[in-house]
Amino acid sequence: MHPEDQVAIVGIAAEMPSGKDHDRNLTHEEFFDFLLRGGKAYENIPADRFEIPSWKGQGLGQISVEKGTFLKDLHLFDNLEFGVSIKDAQAMAPSTRKLLEISFLALLDSGIDYRCQNVGCYTSGIVWDITSVCDMDEYGIRGSFAGAPAMVANRVSTHLDLLGPSIPIDTACSSTLTALHLAIQSLRAGECSAAVVGGSQLNYRLSDWIQYSQGSLLSKDGECKPFDASADGFSRGEGVAAIVIKPLSAALQDSDRIYATILGSAINSSGAAAPPNAPVAEAQLAAMRRAFEVANRSPQDVDYVECHATGTAKGDPTEVNWVGKAFHRDDHSPLLIGSVKGNIG
Repeated sequence: MHPEDQVAIVGIAAEMPSGKDHDRNLTHEEFFDFLLRGGKAYENIPADRFEIPSWKGQGLGQISVEKGTFLKDLHLFDNLEFGVSIKDAQAMAPSTRKLLEISFLALLDSGIDYRCQNVGCYTSGIVWDITSVCDMDEYGIRGSFAGAPAMVANRVSTHLDLLGPSIPIDTACSSTLTALHLAIQSLRAGECSAAVVGGSQLNYRLSDWIQYSQGSLLSKDGECKPFDASADGFSRGEGVAAIVIKPLSAALQDSDRIYATILGSAINSSGAAAPPNAPVAEAQLAAMRRAFEVANRSPQDVDYVECHATGTAKGDPTEVNWVGKAFHRDDHSPLLIGSVKGNIG
């Protein structure tokens, strides 16, 4: 791979759950230390989501768990900083407000001149986190439309004055990684000079909790246990993060601080090999091999793999299967694997 095809991460910002013993969210630096200490952010569902005693149970239409990981102070938003009217701020889903804040902080961290520049915005597009606690119609047609999933990236681009491509992505668990892949392609095609890539997940919507409970997808004790024999499902977690990327050659020329370099990425589909929500090891393996081809690297060069690892009976074995095939090494040297889902759901 030519250096001009490599992509540098030059800005980072995040708010991550901290657990019941802390009164504020974790920054990305604090989150790294939190992981090094083996921290876990699980706590009972906060009252500002919904009244859990009214819904707890194992029956139809009930929620089977009481725990997850959650962000704090979601009601705080400086609308004047972003030129957002009070009416629009009320119409915006909390996840969109958080994504706007964190994208702004990531761009500040990067030090690049972004306003009225050809900077792209690629975000996960899941924003229906407020519909269970707020009637969007009370804000009128304009307010309701402004809160639609299609408007997530546009909100960030509008209020930060970004002129590049503005694209929301919804591919479920892979939304932000898919957004990152598309942003990289956009950089390489010359469609933008830099891009902010972000994702935000807040679990307000009651119907989602009920749906996952009815499908027996949630861990009985509310905690995710990746690769563990006792694993019985995943835990619902919250968080918001954004990174700023630009071509490595441009980052070096501009003397940017470079957090990491992205050598390659790839996406695909399993086609008709399985139901839409079922993992397929062969397809996952093919995507990983393609990413290494793009990067012109060997899987055997890798020391650590951060896995999806949802703690489900089918998902974890499927993933470990293809990881073993992809990263097999003849010298039997160790390959470390892990997943932050054990820490934050």
